[in-house]
Amino acid sequence: MNIRRISVLVLAGLACALALVFLVHGYWAFKIATVLILALAVRGLQLLIGASGQVSLGHGAFFAIGAYAAGVVVAQQWLSPYLAVPVAVVLCCVAGFLFGLPAVRLAGPYLALATFALALALPQLLKHPLLEPWTGGVSGLSLDPMNVPAVFAFLQVDQWILALTMGWTALIYLLLHRLMKGPAGLAWHMLRDHPTAATAVGVDVGRWKAAAFAVSSGVVGAAGALNTSLTSFVSPDSFPVFLSLSLLVGVAIASPRSKLGTFVAALFLSFVPDIAEKLSQELTGVLYGCVMLAAVFVPPLFGRWRNRAALARDRRAPAAGIDTIPPLSAPPGGRTLTQEN
Repeated sequence: MNIRRISVLVLAGLACALALVFLVHGYWAFKIATVLILALAVRGLQLLIGASGQVSLGHGAFFAIGAYAAGVVVAQQWLSPYLAVPVAVVLCCVAGFLFGLPAVRLAGPYLALATFALALALPQLLKHPLLEPWTGGVSGLSLDPMNVPAVFAFLQVDQWILALTMGWTALIYLLLHRLMKGPAGLAWHMLRDHPTAATAVGVDVGRWKAAAFAVSSGVVGAAGALNTSLTSFVSPDSFPVFLSLSLLVGVAIASPRSKLGTFVAALFLSFVPDIAEKLSQELTGVLYGCVMLAAVFVPPLFGRWRNRAALARDRRAPAAGIDTIPPLSAPPGGRTLTQEN
């Protein structure tokens, strides 16, 4: 891709972002920001699964850590609200590395169960009386809405938060793209595809897997911090185990390597529950579960059918490089003359 094409794409993206910020407000500004936050969280888990081949059922816990980090910083007035996202990223990276360093010795379902236990335990830990002065206990933390700087006084609060969410999402996606193009991406792909060969060439499997866990946790923590800025509220019950499972389903919908697919998955996770609730309040969970299963299993089946159809077309196609020359008169035995190019 040449520089001119990249410049055109960047300018087009900026134009679309500015149009959304100025034209959208209220409910739709909230929903678009929610979609971007979910896309960022799915991208963080996608990096862990797609790059290093590790499966986590507990990344909702790091979403909660990032959300609470932003909430505590703002509630205690320790730092500016604009520094909440970097604080959440650093804290979640450290927590992810410390958790991932011993956990990477586990593999397959054992690692998944360890992360699932983390997702189960963290909401209960946040309710503990010893942490209540900072976390607010069962009631959680209610924060004042973010103030719009005087320079951007022409924007409403929801428009300003949407602009910040867009900026952080674009920046983190760009940093992850550069990271995956460098030595870290090469090491993670080698660990995923050829772990034995990676060990043979001197790659420290444990540390690189823990590093992947740390980066993935930091990205999900940034999504949690942005969610706190959006809702101005955080509580332990906002982060059930279902959140971790939803992020895993989002990776399944997006595929382990598609960046654009993370936005498709975020649209699914944001809008399908609302549609299911409008169709039937009693069967909301059933409808959402059926649609979720269909979204996970139907696209691979469609992909297989498409590949088989393409293979069948290739088999029916005439061999390349051979032209059939119709004879002027039928030769003995009814054979057809052919000529090689």
